[in-house]
Amino acid sequence: MTEPARPEELLTRVGLFAALGRVELAKLAAYLEPVELPAGREVFHQGEAGDSLYIVTGGALGVFVVAPDGRTQLRVAGLAPGDLFGEMALFTGEARSATVVAERASTVLQLPRDRFLVLVRREPAISLAIVATLSERLRTANDARAEHATFVAKAIDHGLRGLSAERRDAVLDASLLDAITPPTLRTLFGTEAETVAADLDALGAVGSAARLTVRALREWFERALGADAVATQAAGVAARLAGAGLWSEALGVLARGSAPGLFAETLSQALRADPGLDADHALRWIERVDDERASLDGDLALTRALLHESRGDVARALEVLRRALGVALVDSDRAAGPRVAAEIARLSHSRAAGAATGGHAAPRAPRTGLQQLPARLSVSAAGLCALIAAWPGAGPLWAFVWLLATAVALLMSRVVPDFAVGLALITGWVILGVARMPEALAGFASKEWLFVLATYGLAAATARSGLLYRIGLLLVRRLPHGVGWQTATLLVTGLVLTPLVPSSTGRASLTAPLALAVAEALRLPERGRSAALLGLGTWVGSGPLMYAFLNGSGTCLLAWGLLPEASRARFTWVTWFVAAAPLALGVALGSLVLLRVILRPEPVARLPMQRVSLQMAMLGPVAPRELGAIAILVLTVAGWIAAPWLGLDLATVALLGLLATVALGIFDRIALQSLDWSFLIFFGTVLTVGRLGAVVGLDRVAAATIDRLLGAFLPSPVVFVLAVAGVSLLIRLVLDQDLTVVLIGVTLLPMAPRIGVEPWIVVIALLSTSVAWFLPAQTPSYLVAQSASEGRLFSHAQAQRFAFAYTALTLLGLVLSMPYWRLLGLL
Repeated sequence: MTEPARPEELLTRVGLFAALGRVELAKLAAYLEPVELPAGREVFHQGEAGDSLYIVTGGALGVFVVAPDGRTQLRVAGLAPGDLFGEMALFTGEARSATVVAERASTVLQLPRDRFLVLVRREPAISLAIVATLSERLRTANDARAEHATFVAKAIDHGLRGLSAERRDAVLDASLLDAITPPTLRTLFGTEAETVAADLDALGAVGSAARLTVRALREWFERALGADAVATQAAGVAARLAGAGLWSEALGVLARGSAPGLFAETLSQALRADPGLDADHALRWIERVDDERASLDGDLALTRALLHESRGDVARALEVLRRALGVALVDSDRAAGPRVAAEIARLSHSRAAGAATGGHAAPRAPRTGLQQLPARLSVSAAGLCALIAAWPGAGPLWAFVWLLATAVALLMSRVVPDFAVGLALITGWVILGVARMPEALAGFASKEWLFVLATYGLAAATARSGLLYRIGLLLVRRLPHGVGWQTATLLVTGLVLTPLVPSSTGRASLTAPLALAVAEALRLPERGRSAALLGLGTWVGSGPLMYAFLNGSGTCLLAWGLLPEASRARFTWVTWFVAAAPLALGVALGSLVLLRVILRPEPVARLPMQRVSLQMAMLGPVAPRELGAIAILVLTVAGWIAAPWLGLDLATVALLGLLATVALGIFDRIALQSLDWSFLIFFGTVLTVGRLGAVVGLDRVAAATIDRLLGAFLPSPVVFVLAVAGVSLLIRLVLDQDLTVVLIGVTLLPMAPRIGVEPWIVVIALLSTSVAWFLPAQTPSYLVAQSASEGRLFSHAQAQRFAFAYTALTLLGLVLSMPYWRLLGLL
């Protein structure tokens, strides 16, 4: 007797996943739920809404459909290990076409539709591969369905021709119904209803398998009489149903083939009838009436506005009602006018109240003029600054300053992409004579820019090899018992990934699902104290502690590019880490303590590892590409450490590592296209800003201005560093992270040497306070962490309480790090 196949072997044999590689299959496995089925248990029933795909991993299941008599079930197929069923539910959510029952004790892997949609958003390549395979299966299924439809059409034609003209007409009238039920048949045919029902049953148009038969009847009807005649007949059927108060049934008939005007008129009558349509049916049918037609009738406009309001689009609801009010005034409609006006007043008040309390009364509405005001002001300010820069006689220095102000204003507007701002700045320098083209592009020819490019390339290559995913799974697999230790391990996971994935959002998207998997395995309540501890601890390691490494994020590299040349030469990858390590370590340990104190997590059970084991099994043994990636990363980091003794700079070592990944085949055109080119273009421009600033004399002017402002007063290094951190926290309330670092860096870095502070300390104070989450949308990586965990680990209220404590901890860490930095000669 052969041993049953293991789940990982079965997954590789599932046709739907045939185009997926081992890394994609491992990611897919994270979303599969094992389900045990005793003999006789139904997986789903024919006619139920589809919400999951299933893969049989053990046992045997039967597939049953309702027989034509509507009373018995026929077994049409069997399912064995490796078989997949219910896949159409992933894309359509349509009703199940059969019932699936476990014929003996069985196990299946379930992929719920909502979790699949999360996977699609997070891993588009997986969805594309599945869709490609599914489309081929659908083509084959459609061919078979077409053959079946032809057979049904012939059977219908034969059956109808065997009926008398009266009975045939009655059956065709009944086929126009949205749902064939005894009450509707009695309304239409009276005492003949039973005869009509029997004829429909004989033709196969009654029961759960009747959809194809009814469609064939309607097609026969149109071929026999023509579309216009069928529409006229449908109007008559709908009128009889409406006369009996069956408004929803009448609208169902009209929705399929009548003129829009007749449908809208009938819906308006249904809304005014007593009894009329209930609210749910009214909202269902009003979707078929557009805003323009609805605004011509008060009742339709009120219902259409209610639909928009239920979807959060209050602005559109008000637009429909205002147009309807105008129509009512012109037509002197005294019944509808006051109701529409009252509804406008209610919605306007509700909208104003929502704005005043910071709520989201209309999350899907277009931005109003008031909401666009800050962006318009910023763009207007940018235009004014550009005009001043272009004013005759401005000179290179002031043209440079005003062009820089133009760029800052455009960035504040959040309307113009970062890369476009950078390109506009370069163009302005050249046109206004601030620099020639080679000087304007100097940042892109610098070793700093090449270092950042190579670092991003190494991260993309490592991710494509599957190594990062394996590292994350290995760390989770070795999680110790106790939610505190598990949180600490996940925090360390984020820190370990920091130099490998130079993007806070990238790390958050990797680690947050791991934390969610742990929480689900432990069956922790959503947003409970222990789940929040896991989620927030993981977030700290992935986002706020980015400053521990020079290449911890694009923002770190951006800040490094703002440093004076001497400081950039001093702070290599190793010296940066040595200088930042005590602050990062202290904040990490303090965060774990604060989280336990604030959240007070409850005890949890031991962590089961079935799903992680399945993912590891899908990855298989370490592949040659992964071994190559490990060797390249080790050699690259070793090269960074030994660079001063080898006479090499960081960029050269990073480029050698990137070229090695190209030779290995893990950095290709696709990986090159995946790089964040918007940031790379903006970063190259920022590097040029520092160089051009020195050329036009901005550093000398800034130093002289600072001397005049400070006079004889010089703040102590501690006061200065805390002031930088405080200004950063305040500005982050209104500006994004990168813009805050650039703005404060350009302004305050020249002041640091005058006070006896190494400019790097200004940068570290900025970076350590730039990741803020007092407000939900302050930091993109925080939003990614919430999204990647599906909002099930922590609420913003929990995160906000921790944000205040974390900020105080960071400020304390900056103060306590001063003696260490003094020892390093940075003060």
